[in-house]
Amino acid sequence: MAKRLNTIIIVPHSKANFIKFSFSTTTFFAVLGLSVLTLVLSCVAIAYTGSAVGRRNEVAHLKQSNEDLERVNRSLERTIAQVQGRLDDFEERTERLALAAGMDPNPVSAFSPSSNDGHVSTGGPYDRLPETPEILDARGDRVAEWLSDVEQALIDQNHRFASTPTIAPVVGPITDGFGRRRDPFTGRLAYHRGLDISGRRGTAIVAPADGVVVFAGRNGGMGRMIKISHGFGFLTAYGHLDKVLVEPGQEVTRGETIGQLGSTGRSTGPHLHYEVSLDGKSVNPMYYILDAF
Repeated sequence: MAKRLNTIIIVPHSKANFIKFSFSTTTFFAVLGLSVLTLVLSCVAIAYTGSAVGRRNEVAHLKQSNEDLERVNRSLERTIAQVQGRLDDFEERTERLALAAGMDPNPVSAFSPSSNDGHVSTGGPYDRLPETPEILDARGDRVAEWLSDVEQALIDQNHRFASTPTIAPVVGPITDGFGRRRDPFTGRLAYHRGLDISGRRGTAIVAPADGVVVFAGRNGGMGRMIKISHGFGFLTAYGHLDKVLVEPGQEVTRGETIGQLGSTGRSTGPHLHYEVSLDGKSVNPMYYILDAF
């Protein structure tokens, strides 16, 4: 049986010969299938190429993001190391201040998690690892709290020093000391609770420390007298004054003139009777005079 052919004739508009194609039905469908397959494969290739380009762009974007993140991390590590170094410096300075304030050094860094990891040292060089922001924040709070305690201790220390009698209220010959003596009027043994310092009438009497005047006026055998409370248990008294230049409730500072030397009350001549008491007990004023005698 003869093959059945299909014929396609192409007739050009010019006078040239026409073109004729003859092919079987099987060939036609084969060519058509091949064309469809080629078209499908081309679409798949185009889609894959587009997807590959997208993936390459995504990979490039992720690579750039990773590089940016690495730069940020390096910068953060440098910043953490700088903050850690500054905290170390603050701790050392605060420790020196604590020693000056009479406080025990407080090893702040000993409480840092990074300083006690449970590992036994091998004896090699110590390379401190950078601490996390959370640890640095906790250390910063602890240093701030410790520094506040040291500052308060220094303030208290300075206040105590300002309130402690340390200078002579007047400079002159000591005619009678602290302790047992013979009373110049009766000749009997008596307890003398202060120092007698001689001088010219009208010589300025100064406060030996900061304080508040609690008495200013006449007081029997002491004549004109001043008493000053300095805090921290200290009380000073000044007797036989010629003039009183302060009033009760008045605040005075170390070195400020409070009166004038005289011979009022039970006195044998111009002098100052000076007393110092601590927590209600009379003490030798000589222990609290650092600038004279």
